[in-house]
Amino acid sequence: MPLSFYCLPGLRWSTPLNIGIAQTDVRLGALEDNLEKHLEWVKKALDRGVDLLVFPELSLTGYRLLHLTGRVAVRPAGSALLKPLLEASRKLALIVGLVEEDGHGTLYNSSLLLSDGRIAHCHRKLYLPTYGIFQEGRFFGAGRTLSVAPWHDNVLGLLICEDLWHPHLARSLAMAGAKVVIVSSASPGRIGPGATPESQEVWETLIRSTAIVNTCWVVYANRVGWEEGSFYTGGSLVARPGGDVHCRAPFVQEYLLTADIDLREVDRLRWRLPLVRSQRSDIEGAP
Repeated sequence: MPLSFYCLPGLRWSTPLNIGIAQTDVRLGALEDNLEKHLEWVKKALDRGVDLLVFPELSLTGYRLLHLTGRVAVRPAGSALLKPLLEASRKLALIVGLVEEDGHGTLYNSSLLLSDGRIAHCHRKLYLPTYGIFQEGRFFGAGRTLSVAPWHDNVLGLLICEDLWHPHLARSLAMAGAKVVIVSSASPGRIGPGATPESQEVWETLIRSTAIVNTCWVVYANRVGWEEGSFYTGGSLVARPGGDVHCRAPFVQEYLLTADIDLREVDRLRWRLPLVRSQRSDIEGAP
């Protein structure tokens, strides 16, 4: 079996959390088409026994929206677009990406946790890249709050793409009790002569180091496909609390990656390696 499809063997427990990653393509600005695709992936995930299904960044709208941003924005409370997904969330929890409009008309790049028929948590992207090909700062407002997402007996942390490049965010979530940090992404890349896209090695290093220093699971959901001259390579993966890659999706193609994860691995590792517990706030010097 090719390397890109493998899942490393690990300890299995009687009550694992089955997390799914829908590594999908997205049609730019086509809300109804993207909604139908979400519902198709929900059916596939239900057949696989998934408890929580994670979609990539801006999965309902596409990424390079530019001046389309305002046209696809929704106010989540009472949104007709979200009703089918909220209904589906009675069977499995979902993390979806969209352009959120607040009551003042500000637009955000947001991830929503949908569970038990309601919006359980909203994370607004905190760091908006506006360099190179990226234009997010021109069209989105930056989020201003970071909080964990309680989900049944689990505590999750949600981040969006660029957020992961700022290590204090994942550390803050871990210190607040998050045992799983979920990163939705729309990261473009290039396919070179090697088996691995050039950008993937950097992302994997970042994901694994986050899992190591915060002794937590990291779930990374990246999209695939072409969009306005950008190519999205996929390569979604799950990293264990010690930094090992637990499982990964293939590059380039759409794929449903599923992983049984045991949160007690976090407890055991944090007992042996108390990096989060020993975090200090009394050290003086440079901020």
